[in-house]
Amino acid sequence: MNPEKTSSKVALCGILTAFSVVAMIIAGFMGIMTYAAPMIAGGVMIVPVRQYGKGTAFTMFAAVSLLGMILIPDKEMALFYLLLFGHYPIIQPWLNGINKKPPRIILKALVFNCGALLSVVLAKLIFAVPIFDSDKPVWILAAGYLAAANVCFALYDSALLGFYTIYDVRIVPLLNKLFR
Repeated sequence: MNPEKTSSKVALCGILTAFSVVAMIIAGFMGIMTYAAPMIAGGVMIVPVRQYGKGTAFTMFAAVSLLGMILIPDKEMALFYLLLFGHYPIIQPWLNGINKKPPRIILKALVFNCGALLSVVLAKLIFAVPIFDSDKPVWILAAGYLAAANVCFALYDSALLGFYTIYDVRIVPLLNKLFR
């Protein structure tokens, strides 16, 4: 591979990794955006997926996940990135390639719900995040959480499709003009 292309790939992915981690750190210190910051950081993954492929994108995902688990004060946020929103933009194009709609929707829901349940369990067991501390039955709270989370996921999935389109139609031609 061309050394110039390699260095520009490393530089761009390093900047995007830093942006993702810093955005989640700031949101974690502010105590807000526990769910939105990992979605935004995950959306950044569109760039390496489109520019360099899934291998580079998974490497960047691993770097953001590792740095996130170490540096982000809100461990629940770091888990949401790791298990829900960080890898999804990388696998979404593959999932969208499934021709039949019912299997595609079922697989997307399965990927998300497994990650959601695992993130809640790990947040509670490992990091002692107070989840569902209420006088209401846990199953009612869990069902409400999962329903709301699935609505957010459907919106995230739809937004990513739009961002991929915007990236392909608007950003790539601009980048081609700037770097040719």
